[in-house]
Amino acid sequence: MSTKARDRMKKLDQIPVLSEKSSLKKALDLMSEKKLGIACFIDSTGVLKGLLTDGDLRRLLLTKQSPLPALLISDGLSFGNPNPTTAHEDDEVTQLQAVMNQKQIWDLPIVDSENKLLGLLHRHDAN
Repeated sequence: MSTKARDRMKKLDQIPVLSEKSSLKKALDLMSEKKLGIACFIDSTGVLKGLLTDGDLRRLLLTKQSPLPALLISDGLSFGNPNPTTAHEDDEVTQLQAVMNQKQIWDLPIVDSENKLLGLLHRHDAN
């Protein structure tokens, strides 16, 4: 029997989920609290609007010349990926592992047919 994403994904209460207008500071705080290198931004209906990862933060610090306090109050999503790779809860974990390996990503948002965020498949949970 094949394992589906729904069987291995982290639920919404286990991952950093923020409003699409949340500040970078709030995203960093929640990423630290949940101990994940990713934050998911959603709109008021739960639709995934984008992601912010540790890699995005590294690139931000290396390329932006703004003072850090100014960056921290900015919208966190403005520094992230507004069009991330996603998967569905019925997708097989073995296929998603291949996608994660090919794209060199640690986390894969799991969404429904309307792109509403359901959870997150973390690379360690996929094994």
